Amino acid sequence: MAGSYGDSQNVAHSTDWNANDQNLLTATLAATPAQRLAWLEDAMRVAYTSGALKPRRLIGIEEWEAMGSSSRS
Repeated sequence: MAGSYGDSQNVAHSTDWNANDQNLLTATLAATPAQRLAWLEDAMRVAYTSGALKPRRLIGIEEWEAMGSSSRS
């Protein structure tokens, strides 16, 4: 999905950090929900592939309740 996150034509080019921050904010606010979701999916794919995130597993009600009772003891 590279290149589909924003419109680079509306971004001013500057070496000023404040201008860069403003450009990032403008691009972020201009992104559609579909573009934001695509970015999030890509970021999660990179995180799982790199090992930064571990896959989660669903736990049963018994395990959930056992975790809660052990913390109250």
